Amino acid sequence: MMFNVIKKEIMKKLSIFFLLFMTIVATSCYDDKSSTDFEVVKPIVIDFGDASTSVNVFQFDTLKISPIIYKNGVKDENLTYEWKIQGDKYPETVLSHKMTFSEPISVVPNSKAYNLILTVTDKTTGIQEFARISVSVQASLGTGLFVADTRDEQTSDISLIMSMNFSTRNFTDKDTRIFRNVYSSVNQHLLDGVVTGMSSLIRSGDCRTLTFVTADDVYRVDPYELVDKEKNNDIFVFPIDESEFVPKGILLWNYKGLELLNLDGHVYRRTTNWGNLTYDFYLLPPDFDERDYYVTMMGVCGSYYNELPYVFDKKNQRILTVSSWYDSFQQFPKQSSGAAFDVNNIGAYDAIWMGEGENSQLLTVFKAEQGNERWLGMMKYDPYGSNEKVGVGKFDLSHCPGISEAVGFASSPVSPDFYYATKDQIYTFSLGNAGEVVAESRYAVDKERDGDITSMRLWREEYSRMNVSNSSSSTGVSTQSAQNRLLVITTYKESTGEGKVITIPITQLRSGTLEPNRDVHGRYEGFGRITSVTYNNTSGY
Repeated sequence: MMFNVIKKEIMKKLSIFFLLFMTIVATSCYDDKSSTDFEVVKPIVIDFGDASTSVNVFQFDTLKISPIIYKNGVKDENLTYEWKIQGDKYPETVLSHKMTFSEPISVVPNSKAYNLILTVTDKTTGIQEFARISVSVQASLGTGLFVADTRDEQTSDISLIMSMNFSTRNFTDKDTRIFRNVYSSVNQHLLDGVVTGMSSLIRSGDCRTLTFVTADDVYRVDPYELVDKEKNNDIFVFPIDESEFVPKGILLWNYKGLELLNLDGHVYRRTTNWGNLTYDFYLLPPDFDERDYYVTMMGVCGSYYNELPYVFDKKNQRILTVSSWYDSFQQFPKQSSGAAFDVNNIGAYDAIWMGEGENSQLLTVFKAEQGNERWLGMMKYDPYGSNEKVGVGKFDLSHCPGISEAVGFASSPVSPDFYYATKDQIYTFSLGNAGEVVAESRYAVDKERDGDITSMRLWREEYSRMNVSNSSSSTGVSTQSAQNRLLVITTYKESTGEGKVITIPITQLRSGTLEPNRDVHGRYEGFGRITSVTYNNTSGY
């Protein structure tokens, strides 16, 4: 019995072994034709060679990357390329569709590096290969001249000129850089409206602002980046009624770090102490219990602690200054009969320009509400004096050539020179001469080349420099300080739609002589119609 059981068990195991053996034999005899059923797909090769995949670039500089890209058996025209950049809070943006990357990097400087992603696609199979470049972006925008321009009279863009005329003393002619259309490059859209005024203020690390106004809006950005930030009531402590939100001008009071914004005739203040970024209330008139005011012109005059802002109150035909508390306007004392004009009762005129003259005198150009009369008022205010004769000079400009078509004015704080520009010429006369004003032409614009003059100002910032003719120099040119010695004009040629910034050195003070050699004038071309310029002082105050 036991023997039969053992025998059956042995036979069972032999049967299983036999079956396994036959399976192995059968498998070894099978002709494997699987290698003919599929083809190995060759990869797309992206080779950067010895180039680093982690790069540094200054904002708006052109980044160049030249990889070797191929796929064996596939023609180059069957490969497509896409370079896109992405980063913290920055939307994915396609920059190029070429194999070799050569594009300006306009994304804002960031503490975290951006990813530049290359996608290569084989059109014959749809297969893709990817590569990543780490891009660290550093700030490029610095001290210089911000330029606002328009090409359609409905939108604006902002550019920055950095050069020896407008920047720090280490700049030379060959270092000139124009960062064009910075605003639209960064934000991917133009600015709504035509910019009529700008103010750049860098008070400390946490208070960097570039404010610009249009006919309808007030915008605020960081002057290092120009990224869309605040607009209109975003920069006010208390919301302003829409009916009163009519920007008329903006003024920077450097010494005190105050920004004054004119909305529909009322002037709002922003103090920058402790990094404040918002406007609070509008300044009250000196007689607020009796009457309101309407400001049409603002200006700053004086040096350091004697520097003060002034405004023209058209509603009450008077000039006002800001009180020592910076919360209201202050009226001047009653003027004696010996004053050249009554600053408290100007008459039926409007102020069309304010600026600083020699010895911290405030100069104001007035235009008659009826007729073509123009006159210039000179006033001297001493915060610690009696001030019964604030109006110290009055100059009739009505007979000056082209004065009724003047597009810009300029005065010197270190000389009695006074300048005004028509669309064709620049004229000058001395405020130190008694009697009738005699204006002389000092410059005629090359209309064929540059079109018409559209604005003029005196460059007052230190450290900037300019070239002037010098027969004693081996090059025929020498370089000197441009502070208070450089006229900055803008021009526009309608037939070509091109605006320009041109700088003209003042070679002799008191006579107002301008540099005759146009080859040494600064020229910055390629803009639309320039509507406003302002100094960007990144060193702060």
